[in-house]
Amino acid sequence: MTAAELIRSTRNAEGISQAQLASRLGITQPAVARLEKAGDGIAVDTLRRTLAALGRGLELDAPARPSSVDETLLREQLRLTPAERLEQYEDTYAGVREIALATTR
Repeated sequence: MTAAELIRSTRNAEGISQAQLASRLGITQPAVARLEKAGDGIAVDTLRRTLAALGRGLELDAPARPSSVDETLLREQLRLTPAERLEQYEDTYAGVREIALATTR
């Protein structure tokens, strides 16, 4: 749901017209119509003020997302010494090179 859709649906749920909301906000009805068509192009302060005029509050949340990286692999690599990491890299490189050479034959 966009910010504009939130304003429109909240206004409709409260049973008030655009003109009534405009009066509460001290703006014109066409300005309310523009707000309701603005998509997500509404400043958070404007959204908060508009919802307050509708008797509502605005709660924003920014929950942490799970990492898209397999952190267990990172921890395993960090436990290795630099020499062990280099040896592992060289083994992997040799295997990949062998596969690449086999596909060109």
